[in-house]
Amino acid sequence: MSSTPITHIVLFKYKSNITWSDFQHHFHEFSALQEKCLHPSTNAPYMLSLRMGQNNSWEPYSKGMTHGFVLEFVSQADLDYYLFEDPVHRAFSEKALPLIEDSVVVDIKDAVLCGLKPEKPVAGVRMGLYRGSCHCGELNWEVRSKERIKHVLCHCDTCKKLGGAPYSCNFIVPREDLAITKGQPGIYTYKGASGKNVRCFFCSTCTSHIYHHQDAMSDKVIVRTLLLDCGNDLDAGGEIFPEGKLKWADALREALNAPVAPVSIQKKAVNGVNGANSV
Repeated sequence: MSSTPITHIVLFKYKSNITWSDFQHHFHEFSALQEKCLHPSTNAPYMLSLRMGQNNSWEPYSKGMTHGFVLEFVSQADLDYYLFEDPVHRAFSEKALPLIEDSVVVDIKDAVLCGLKPEKPVAGVRMGLYRGSCHCGELNWEVRSKERIKHVLCHCDTCKKLGGAPYSCNFIVPREDLAITKGQPGIYTYKGASGKNVRCFFCSTCTSHIYHHQDAMSDKVIVRTLLLDCGNDLDAGGEIFPEGKLKWADALREALNAPVAPVSIQKKAVNGVNGANSV
């Protein structure tokens, strides 16, 4: 059973100083996207249709929008690729941005009037493929996941000892879905709480911890999610071993949410204190 196509509606208010030749070139490039935007899997056009035109309504409800564009895609995944990954669309958007004063965007599925919105895609993640690297760049890897990867915070003493941090950020995937694409990691083996071996794979140069493999669940690996290229953009999905959480962790969250101190006070912070990054 095929999915319902998704319609991407874009309304633009253009800047008043645009020349007619700028308009012509912009509209020509926009109309060409239907043929120039190619799917990474098929190398063929994937936009089902593209319509555009000037606002010709006499009703006073346009909110200043002067032109409309209606694009149709076969799936949310194709629309997400178009918006975040397609190099042709990205290049077009960069050139179009200086022409646009304001915009409105709406995505609809025919006859779907309620329900959950799709999650915003994670930049750099294409078709469930996540890439990661260590601090020095000697190790690269890829993780495939049908499920959206989220940070699962672990408060166990072992993670705190290994990482020198209040907790570690992890996600469990099938062992075959992790592939080292560059370099050879070092291995440190220790006994886990189950009494069985746990192997910690890390960069031998910069010591970044990539993943763990436990004999207690031999078909899985535990990936360190903050080392993924998109790690800073991932949401938190839960926590484990909450009994090991440092007693000041919640107080720190409250302190960080407090009003920001005046600049004169912030300037006294040095060596990474109060958010100043070390170099």
